[in-house]
Amino acid sequence: MAAVAARGCALLAASARVLAAGALFIAVAVAGLAPASAATSHTWILTGWNIHKLYGVNPALAQYFFNKPSSYGTGPQPATDPVKDGFATTPVLWYASYQQFASDVHSGVITYPYQWVMYDPEHSSRTPLKEQQDPGTYLRLFAQLAHAHGYKVIESPARVLGLAAGAVCPLEQGETLNDWYLRCDIPGLGAAYSDIVLIQDQANMKHVSVYAPFFNSAQQEALAVNPNVQVMSQVSTDRGTAAQMIAAAKSVTAEGYYVTISDSTVAKAVKFFTAMQAAGY
Repeated sequence: MAAVAARGCALLAASARVLAAGALFIAVAVAGLAPASAATSHTWILTGWNIHKLYGVNPALAQYFFNKPSSYGTGPQPATDPVKDGFATTPVLWYASYQQFASDVHSGVITYPYQWVMYDPEHSSRTPLKEQQDPGTYLRLFAQLAHAHGYKVIESPARVLGLAAGAVCPLEQGETLNDWYLRCDIPGLGAAYSDIVLIQDQANMKHVSVYAPFFNSAQQEALAVNPNVQVMSQVSTDRGTAAQMIAAAKSVTAEGYYVTISDSTVAKAVKFFTAMQAAGY
């Protein structure tokens, strides 16, 4: 009888373990988004709107890359979260102008509890000419003001700043924008005071033989100035095919990627992200 009782107890214990395992499986399945979103090994940045568009086309893919705090969703509205769909993506307040950022900080219009801000000076009307002409000064001022108010900083100075008339470091005769960007140490200027520096190399995306050496040189310049900065690369659905995006992204050792997507190229972005997921990114 004692042996029978022992066998009965063992059976009950085994059943309990099976039930517990089943309950754990159900709990993980119900949790849904979190396990899928934790797998990617790199940092990713999209606009909040593009994350939402990707989610509308391929929810699982969007969850994998963007339902986690180490990815970022950008937007220009100081009072509104750019990240939708309940994702855990970290929201980032985007600026193309230091002047506008300083005005918003001092006037108190940034009411959403952002922890990150991004400065993206371009050769366009969105960036005041004086900021285009002297990116080093305004990259420093932006980051210093942001850090003084408790924000972490992404800086993304564009190659096309080399086209600004009256630049402090002018584009020389016959010089390419790639050469200008590196000669004037734009990566170092962006890295010096920021937490993340984004190398805008998407224009080189069609040619890996250009894209990779350019990024590697820019990364070296950035890390020489600030060994702690996170250096990210960029690809764009408007600059080539999905295959070219994939080849470019895989050709460098970036810590993460910013992906630009237009409304008409979401399908191309899905191909890119699908391939990057399959490759363990």
